[in-house]
Amino acid sequence: MVSVTNAVIFVQPEKFDVNAARCLDYCAAMRYDVAGLICGDWPAALRMLKDGLAGVIVVSSLAQLDPEPEPRIEVVPRRTNARRNNRSRLVGRIAVR
Repeated sequence: MVSVTNAVIFVQPEKFDVNAARCLDYCAAMRYDVAGLICGDWPAALRMLKDGLAGVIVVSSLAQLDPEPEPRIEVVPRRTNARRNNRSRLVGRIAVR
């Protein structure tokens, strides 16, 4: 049986639609189940992680991160072309302990 990771997406209100879509595409490519989409409330995203409702927080850019990031936060890589059916690859994970 394959274990599925639940993700919570955190997006700032600026450019919400574009950034949320990028994060949703990323979660689909990574085969994450989206447990929540949170707009602008970083403490709520952290609570979902700490309460075990999500195993990872996905953000659209480094600028979206809190100054003191928690473990298991992934930043969606920028697309190299505009075609939606090219799925993003994981380029790195930020893990701060």
